[in-house]
Amino acid sequence: MEAKDQKKTFLEVLKDNLKTIIIFFLLLFSIFSIFSWMKYDANIKKQKLSEDFIKAKIFISEKKFVEANDILKDIVNQKDSTYSVLSLYLIINKDLEKDEKLVIKYFDKILSIKALKKEDLNLIKLKKAIYISRYEKEEDLLDLLNPIINSESFWKAQSIKFLGDYYFSKKEYNKADEYYSILLNLKDPNIDNKDIQRRINTYKK
Repeated sequence: MEAKDQKKTFLEVLKDNLKTIIIFFLLLFSIFSIFSWMKYDANIKKQKLSEDFIKAKIFISEKKFVEANDILKDIVNQKDSTYSVLSLYLIINKDLEKDEKLVIKYFDKILSIKALKKEDLNLIKLKKAIYISRYEKEEDLLDLLNPIINSESFWKAQSIKFLGDYYFSKKEYNKADEYYSILLNLKDPNIDNKDIQRRINTYKK
């Protein structure tokens, strides 16, 4: 009799909370459905960006540079962590966009992508520094590269080398020597230390 009363009590509790339970499961189903739809939509967008990127490369091979640039520019504006970055690199490598200020805006748009990994961001900052080094102020380069140089980034040595080469090209040998000396002490296997030493020897004769 006692077990029967307990069972009845349980059923009553279940009945009393039936509305809450139904709402909970409906909410759970809705969240799952929204998540599934978002994932599906993201995959569709990714596929479309991939197709557009390939189309732009075909236009380049056919020397239809204006058409290619229009497609790549649109991909950059989508702020995708893969294809927007690749599109910017292709625009620069093929010199498709002559407006340097516009290219800098592309860089800034890419750098604002939250999904990018830290090392990918560091590489983009290095590429931006290389791009703007022809006409921007020295301070702008240092603002971009100092955080990389002062870290343990994979791109640390390349950033130091770039600044050394930058000052070397401007015949500011004291500053170049500062960065080249740091570079030699790093002993990074990706850097040709013999070439760096040859450069140092040219201004220390």
